[in-house]
Amino acid sequence: MGLGAAIRDALCGAARRCEPSDVIVAMDADNTHPPELIPAMVACIEREGADVVIASRYRPGSRVVGLGRVRLLMSGAARVLYRALFPIPGVRDYTCGYRAYRASALHRALEVYGDGLFEEAGFEAMADLLLKLGRLGLGFAEVPLVLRYDQKGGASKMKVARTAWRSIRLLLTRRLRFWHGVATPPPRR
Repeated sequence: MGLGAAIRDALCGAARRCEPSDVIVAMDADNTHPPELIPAMVACIEREGADVVIASRYRPGSRVVGLGRVRLLMSGAARVLYRALFPIPGVRDYTCGYRAYRASALHRALEVYGDGLFEEAGFEAMADLLLKLGRLGLGFAEVPLVLRYDQKGGASKMKVARTAWRSIRLLLTRRLRFWHGVATPPPRR
């Protein structure tokens, strides 16, 4: 059913089982996301008060190893567009799925958005989730990520053209909602 459904099932399932003070970490299981970052991400939540922490490719000390030029260009373009259209304080990397969430932040998002929290099916699901969380007034932080595509176990499932189109569609539809005065989260369904 796609990445969006997997993220929905994982985060909703974890949120249902967690206390508000717990931390939920989502990461890729293909050797590209180093688990050694988890303590630093959790510390940003527990000691610094962040609600969402992103392992970012766009912080000092970050690096991307083994990713082709087209994907690097696409990631950079997405970053510029998301930051220009939907600036979220503390966020530079809108699309990386390696994140730590304060469970109470996911509880609140599910309360506000209900089933509408997870609407996208593909890789754009991560950006969509972040945009919705950004509208809730949460605190965001990032830690530097060394993304290791050279250690990836298998070929990427991302279809570059389809992901680019869906990301542009997401940007336009979310932007139109803001232009038409729908700047607050929708009522729960």
